[in-house]
Amino acid sequence: MKRARTLVALAVVALACSRAVTPPVKIVAKQDLGTIRKLAVMPAIASPTMVGDASAPDVVSRLVHDAAARQGSWSVVDAAPTRAALEKVPADSPEVRAGVLAARLRADATLTATISTFHERVGSAYGVSEAASVSIQLLLVRAGEKNASWKADYTVTQEPLAYNLWNLWGVLRGGPKWLTAEELARIGVDEAVNRLATRSP
Repeated sequence: MKRARTLVALAVVALACSRAVTPPVKIVAKQDLGTIRKLAVMPAIASPTMVGDASAPDVVSRLVHDAAARQGSWSVVDAAPTRAALEKVPADSPEVRAGVLAARLRADATLTATISTFHERVGSAYGVSEAASVSIQLLLVRAGEKNASWKADYTVTQEPLAYNLWNLWGVLRGGPKWLTAEELARIGVDEAVNRLATRSP
């Protein structure tokens, strides 16, 4: 009985440590995503009610493309043919457009993102009056499909480690400083794409 209690306590500690060092990315996915050998990356878009910097779609598009290109699990379609194909895709929801784009490029799937918040810090790396805040949803849509098979939600406002020990991940990934919105976004995008590549929940 004592051994069982010890094992439970160790499991709780391990879970707490894991949570503290892992960025808060929430994944929702179908059980079987299928094989992804060729991946298209569609530019990110701002949600109609996005709060923050108007340059966010360009910044997040680059972060998603770079994170996907670093993975060895798939090849990423070049930007030029992606842009050309996207010009011929009818206006619709991001998910529908992503499925059509993948089919036109003969890719297995398209990865894209929508942005709800991209609020820059007010201050510097050493002190802020307002911390950076981002809310990004990454979507993976299989070729020809109209709904995402995989979604990753990353919503966070940076807090000091002394205020919340669960924020150890921020120090480990970004250093002991106040991050810019781009730096904060990069942490979540990298984590989400890594988990997609390894199919980790």
